[in-house]
Amino acid sequence: MNILPPLWLLIGVAALGPIVMNGVLPAHSVVMQEFETRYGVVQLVLTVFLMASFFGQMLLGNAADRFGRRPIMIAGLIIFAVGGFLCALAPSIELLLSARFIQGFGASVCMFLPRAIVRDVFTRDKSASMIGYMTTAMMVAPLFGPMLGGWVTDNLSWRWLYAGLGFCGLLFTCLAYLFLNETLAERADNAPRLSYFAASTVLLKLRTFIASALMMSGAIGMYYSFLAGAPYILLESRGLSASEYGMWFACVAIGYLSGNLIAGRFTQTRGVRRMIQIGCVPGVIGVLLFWLLSLWQHPLGMFFPMLFVALSNGISLPSMTATAMSVREDLISSAAGLSGACQIAFGVFVTFVLGTALPMSDFWLLYMISACAAIWLFGMWFGGYFRAEQQ
Repeated sequence: MNILPPLWLLIGVAALGPIVMNGVLPAHSVVMQEFETRYGVVQLVLTVFLMASFFGQMLLGNAADRFGRRPIMIAGLIIFAVGGFLCALAPSIELLLSARFIQGFGASVCMFLPRAIVRDVFTRDKSASMIGYMTTAMMVAPLFGPMLGGWVTDNLSWRWLYAGLGFCGLLFTCLAYLFLNETLAERADNAPRLSYFAASTVLLKLRTFIASALMMSGAIGMYYSFLAGAPYILLESRGLSASEYGMWFACVAIGYLSGNLIAGRFTQTRGVRRMIQIGCVPGVIGVLLFWLLSLWQHPLGMFFPMLFVALSNGISLPSMTATAMSVREDLISSAAGLSGACQIAFGVFVTFVLGTALPMSDFWLLYMISACAAIWLFGMWFGGYFRAEQQ
């Protein structure tokens, strides 16, 4: 029987993903001024990171099914650390974006491997509950990530943000080497592990996997839309400082953390299907609130609706993830990586469109959030979540 590695290690590694993604967002305005470029170009700091994570999750997800969780985790963390130091030293926006790609490729292991390791050890419902609790604990760090990033940007330099992430990568590389045990089970039939393309072909023929990927892409797309659009609207259009933005961003983390607590408490008894249905409710409320409060200039006009969206994601995403990883027991990591890559691909599209369109109108953020919600709801319909469960 597989033994779960230290939970604190999985939580720490998983926390690096959202920290490196959103912790640098308050620095956008300063980077734009230092490199004398426009917002659409600086916004590529997020887009390039997501693009690198897309390739990382596709390739490294399958590699973890073929070669094991431990070596892929260690290799990814090393790449992540190198990318962070290169970002800190970048003399131009072009080299910053190149280094950000390296950082994002390595950081992709933080986004899917801890969850795949949990699914290696536990059943579908139990793993969804564990993922909820794990994400609850790991959200403590992202709760302060943008806040700390804003403080460092205002008082030191944005380069220290990336240098600090590089040191974190080195620290967790050492910890993974010392404490991370292998959880990939040997197959009894000794059959060869499927290649990336073969595994992807199998997964994309399964309706349950497709529905899960659609739901996750739409749900997380609303979050990526906010990450891409909120800094421009609040920092550029409405004049918030980087520190103020970081403080208000805590609303998002609180919403997500609360949803994870609910998921951890109830998923094992209610089941993943029911938790996905329950999570739909605050998500729809959040989208409606975005439109109702769209003309309110106070930061709460954006962060209060996003709290509901984050609550929805916290409740339902652990169950969506566990469902996607459970379609084939021999393709757990491949399913985690491919479903994550689908989310990231959509996130790249979302951030690119918003980076281009937002200077024309702030309402593009609301259009994009609404479109993501429609994809999420379509995935629920495609997966049969609006029908009564058959006994």
